[in-house]
Amino acid sequence: MAEAVVGSLLLKIGSALAIEVGKSTWSILTREASAMNNFFDEMKNIHTELERIQGYLHDSERFSEIDANIKNFIGEIRTVAFDIEDIVDEYTYKLNEQNRGVVAKTIKRVANVSTCYRPTKKLREIKTGLENIQNRKNQFDTSGIVKRGKPQEVGRWISAEDAHFKKAGDLFGINENKDKLMEMLSDDGSKQNVISVWGMGGVGKTTLVTHVYNIIKGSIGGFAWITVSQTWERDELLRKMLKELHREDANGINIDGIETKDFRSLVTIIQNYLHDKRYLLILDDVWTPDVWHFIRGILPEGTAARIILTTRNRDVALLAPEQQIIKVIPLGEHHSWDLFCKTAFKKNNTNTCPEDLTMWARKIVEKCEGLPLAILAIGGVMACKEETEREWKRMWEDLEHELAHNPNIEHVNRILELSFADLSSNLKNCLLYCGIYPEDYYIGAFHLTEQWIAEGFVERSGRRTHEEVAEDYLNELVSRCLLQVVERDVVERVGRCSLHDIIHSMLVSKSEEEDFFVVYGSSTHSPRGRVRRVSIQNCDLESASNNEYSLRSIFTLGDKISLNSLSIMLRSSKLLRVLNLNGTSIEKLPEEVYNLFNLHYLGLDGTGIKELPKSIGRLQNLQFLSAIGSKITELPNELTKLQRLRVLKVSSDPIPINEDKFIGVMPPKQIWKLKNLKALGLIKATDEVVRNFEILTKLTGLYISEMRSEHCEFFFTAISKFSHLEDLLVQAKDGEVLQLQALNTSVSEIQFNGQVERTSVPQFSRSLQYHNSIRKLKLSKSGLDENSFSCLQEIGSLRFLDLTFYKGNGLCFHEMSFLMLRELKVKEAPHLERIEINKGAMPNLEKLYISYCPLRKDLPRGIEYLSKLELFEWGDPDETLVERLLKEMTEEQVSEDRMRILRLIKFT
Repeated sequence: MAEAVVGSLLLKIGSALAIEVGKSTWSILTREASAMNNFFDEMKNIHTELERIQGYLHDSERFSEIDANIKNFIGEIRTVAFDIEDIVDEYTYKLNEQNRGVVAKTIKRVANVSTCYRPTKKLREIKTGLENIQNRKNQFDTSGIVKRGKPQEVGRWISAEDAHFKKAGDLFGINENKDKLMEMLSDDGSKQNVISVWGMGGVGKTTLVTHVYNIIKGSIGGFAWITVSQTWERDELLRKMLKELHREDANGINIDGIETKDFRSLVTIIQNYLHDKRYLLILDDVWTPDVWHFIRGILPEGTAARIILTTRNRDVALLAPEQQIIKVIPLGEHHSWDLFCKTAFKKNNTNTCPEDLTMWARKIVEKCEGLPLAILAIGGVMACKEETEREWKRMWEDLEHELAHNPNIEHVNRILELSFADLSSNLKNCLLYCGIYPEDYYIGAFHLTEQWIAEGFVERSGRRTHEEVAEDYLNELVSRCLLQVVERDVVERVGRCSLHDIIHSMLVSKSEEEDFFVVYGSSTHSPRGRVRRVSIQNCDLESASNNEYSLRSIFTLGDKISLNSLSIMLRSSKLLRVLNLNGTSIEKLPEEVYNLFNLHYLGLDGTGIKELPKSIGRLQNLQFLSAIGSKITELPNELTKLQRLRVLKVSSDPIPINEDKFIGVMPPKQIWKLKNLKALGLIKATDEVVRNFEILTKLTGLYISEMRSEHCEFFFTAISKFSHLEDLLVQAKDGEVLQLQALNTSVSEIQFNGQVERTSVPQFSRSLQYHNSIRKLKLSKSGLDENSFSCLQEIGSLRFLDLTFYKGNGLCFHEMSFLMLRELKVKEAPHLERIEINKGAMPNLEKLYISYCPLRKDLPRGIEYLSKLELFEWGDPDETLVERLLKEMTEEQVSEDRMRILRLIKFT
């Protein structure tokens, strides 16, 4: 964990060193210039020292058990890192203020030489302390850890070995994957056949592969099972392979003296043995693609080899052809319960749970979220417990502590911690940060990545922006099965994600131990050290405000909040970077907020905040401001002073009777001065805003309301020049009509709320066809009819189409129309009588939603042609229609295609 803290600090120091100080100002203050140079020199020295330490820390975190001296060393490094971070954050602010050109103020403020000398002196003292810590560390180098420590991998090796002795009756929920794997292995081809089995740690990959091997091993000429270390070594890997081949065929291969043989000799023995055999090679728990690239290079060509890779990493899984990848997911509720009962109630011949324990047993199983490793471990512990309600309730209440400290089940955390230990320091910080959110919380991906950037966890790479790199981080955590995707958008980006309960518990435990964050809730203890972040979850803020902190993040998740308590906490956290008050009942921000010069992220979504005062202009480092669904109706002009602002999303509460329409806010005058904005909305379209919008060329997301007909040509012409724009929402002023002729853009998502000029639709449609980039189109109250709608059907790139308040009497989908469409919504179409789908239309449609269409009396004509349809949801249908369709399902003469559709329908 200390490695993650040091990694984050190295990023901050690097950013501070990269600041270009204006020589003109500092030439006036020669002594101050000298002092500042000394400060930078000390930062460079400390940066070098920390880089040396980081590698050591990375090695130390690979071991689950290290002695007290090494733990003390790691703790000292963490404390020093916190001290350095405070100095860097505070001094960086002063440099940034000077760079803003406030010369007169800077001269007054910096004229006191101690402004530069004090932090320099502190850094020198810290550097001396760091060197002393380093000297003490030398006796506890990595080799010492290896000798005394216990590798985390030991738990995984034991688990892998156990899988070889599982009985078929002890396996649950693997039949489907077993059949897939056996089919892949039964291929009679003479070429190498690579198969990937992919999933999170402990989900049962090794168990699945072992079970299949035990079934087919009689038909295989050679076999080797290699459990791959995270830090594998090529000769040792080959020796493992030879020993495994010898285990299966002792007479066919000689392994005498292999411990002394060189690389070429080992390869020769393997190739000679395998060159004429049909064999199976299993590489278990592969972490990086280079393992397979190495093995593939030494295998003899032209053999009928079957290679299975088990991995937690999607990048490794993709080494196999797409059709040869099996993703192992956690067990469903039924199989989870059966596996737990068979494990926990071994003494009971029927393997059933006593009725008085069912509630607590269900809670324990639910906590495991289908992870077989956890179910088996906890079930094994419960098998040794008294079968009393009191005992089982106690276990449930202490389960998180037990997972971390009970020697009988702590290997569950150890196996999952292997995935954590394999991450870079940046990714470790990002994953730990996810634990700030409550268990089972659906985390918005955009908010999460913005918070990572605000915290300083994201390191730019080449020409890639912070946002692009943060999205890479998110995808990396998903591909490693550490984050679960809840929802993706139309361009397959992660929209919402969550943590598996066991991983969440691991992160909370690790973070509280290491002072990364602490959770305040019903069962949380006060922190022991200098915690950096607090997550206040459904508890009175008073309990969290009684401690002195130097916080970087405050999260309040729940509506309980005291203005006074928040003020107290903020006064002792002047270096705060993230303040997330989303969903709280707060109606006014305390004045202390505007003294947070280091604040980068301010989250006010769903709050009762009614206005932002002029003081907001003091938050010069603010980059992200979100107040969606607040009470704010107007933004102050002082907001334009925030030149670092990248995201500004504000809207008033949605109109209750219309979920598609939000109330925009009045923007500050000269909002176009915020030239670094990447996302902006929902602002009202004034004459002044529309005339000057072309300046905001960095926008990727734009949401605007109150658009008038007279604005359209100038506005759409301006944004058509935006090369980065991806997401556009335009809401018409009541009674106005959107003219679309001038819109010529390559955005991927468009939403129009309000009437559209029908004669402009053909030109608009041709533009979308030309750019071939649109993925989502939502039209609400557009006034489209049959003729204007038909113009849209040639848009080949469209994945999602929403027609709300469609005005036509019919919808006809022509042959070869909407070839890429995956999802179609038709809502609140009061005049719609018929829907006709011609053969060849929407061949890839998976989801169909029809709701509040009172004149619809039958299924869409031709719906049977939608061969890929998986979901058909029908909202508020005619009762007689429902009765007739339900009756039709019981009739024998119904065709197979129509019956398939009838079974898909879900009436709501």
